[in-house]
Amino acid sequence: MTKREKQFVLSGMLGGIILTVVLYGVSYRLHVNGGGDADVIPHAQAQGAESFPSTKEATNSDGETVSTIQLGRQEEQQIGLETTVLGRRDLRQTLKTVAQVEQPETELASVSARVSGRIDKLFVDFTGQPVRRGQEIALIYSPEIFSTAEEYRLALESRKRLDAGAEPQAIGGADDLVSAARRRLELWGLTPQQIDGIASSPKPQVDLPIVSPANGIVMERKVTEGQYVSAGESLYTLSDLSTVWVKVELYQPDVAMIRIGQPAEIKWEAPNGSTHGRVAFVDPTVNVQTRTASVRIQVPNPRMRLRPGMFVDVSFPASEGSSVLAVPKSAVVDTGTRKIVYVSTGNGNFEGKEVRLGQSSDQYYPVLAGLRAGDHVVTQGNFLIDSQTRITGGMTGLFGGSKQYESGESSAPSALQFRFTADPATPKGGTSTTVHVTLVEASGKPISDAEVKLALVMPAMPAMNMPEMRSPADLSWDGTQYAGTAKVPSSGTWNVEIEARRNGQLLGTYRSRLLAQ
Repeated sequence: MTKREKQFVLSGMLGGIILTVVLYGVSYRLHVNGGGDADVIPHAQAQGAESFPSTKEATNSDGETVSTIQLGRQEEQQIGLETTVLGRRDLRQTLKTVAQVEQPETELASVSARVSGRIDKLFVDFTGQPVRRGQEIALIYSPEIFSTAEEYRLALESRKRLDAGAEPQAIGGADDLVSAARRRLELWGLTPQQIDGIASSPKPQVDLPIVSPANGIVMERKVTEGQYVSAGESLYTLSDLSTVWVKVELYQPDVAMIRIGQPAEIKWEAPNGSTHGRVAFVDPTVNVQTRTASVRIQVPNPRMRLRPGMFVDVSFPASEGSSVLAVPKSAVVDTGTRKIVYVSTGNGNFEGKEVRLGQSSDQYYPVLAGLRAGDHVVTQGNFLIDSQTRITGGMTGLFGGSKQYESGESSAPSALQFRFTADPATPKGGTSTTVHVTLVEASGKPISDAEVKLALVMPAMPAMNMPEMRSPADLSWDGTQYAGTAKVPSSGTWNVEIEARRNGQLLGTYRSRLLAQ
């Protein structure tokens, strides 16, 4: 590389570094400011700010730290919070999984050649063809059978030519020849009907039929016409599919639920695609790679509705127990490392308790530890509560904004009432909105001599490395109410914090929410 080329490369690298630094600074500025000029300041608790709702840390009896939170009635309504009383019930557990249909190993049959010879004719010449027991499936020519069949025929003719006056020794010898020839034919697998056919035939029978030893479907055809085969060589493999196996792979915790003889329901996509079977075998070993064990269900299949290779849905109904303390599935927040249930302790307080649960049933978990009968557990809104306590440690816009922006929570004395509106009510991120605040005394008279400050607050999100964003605004009296313009740096749900003072003395605070598109 020449000196000039080196200088060119170094210049390009330096320019790239400078460009990267500039772009990073611009993107960070835009991200923090949301495209506006809102001030970003650390979160501080203002004097007189409302303390509701709030969160704190608590320790359960097992020493595990869990979160608690206090919500107002309006906050509960906004998140659709619902609770139920924990009690005992009879649980019925159903294990559902996917399985595959297989041909039964116990119903396999092999059609083999008893003697060496040449296959002259195939009556069953493709796989999938059904056959019956005793059905002729091929013709074989075997010199050994041909010669023995001739001996048998000649022995029968010789025995017939001996009349009643023949010597007993001659008659006995002729009978022995007939028996020996017939016995050799039987050992080669010829049926009594085939042997009788040889005896009644007026001419030598060159080809002898091979018959099926069982009912079934041809799964393999291993021979062609004209092929020479050896004694014992397999010609066909048959499988009787009047009963099939459904093979299920279950994980270790689920295998303990299964027992021999247990009923199972099998369903598949077809009209009336449902049948039943029973567990016939549970594998005593576990696959070291998949950590599963095989369970075999034996299913009657009279109309061939189930075919090997099909995938089916399997359900194992099982009884978990009677009078078991059970919690609804909807009440459990599974974090991956532990399971948490939020319990109402009264006055808007909710405590997250770590629990130990058993194997789930259709709609409930049996409770092993952490809860008691009579606890009021949260079944709706618990995931929002949990995300709140994890991300921000307090009630934030994660619960969604109120459509009625004049509604909110106030920490002002009962003698002072707030009313808050925004125009537009749902502004776009990066724009401004005109806000109006009305302060009314108990007598209904508006307060016109207060100092009113408003701030739009987006809570910090440590998990995303985002600091708190705050956009302040001073409101002034316009003759009927306090008005001002607030910048909305970005879309999302913003907390609205309003503070009213007179001569430096705090009159009250108010909180609501503003949803920006």
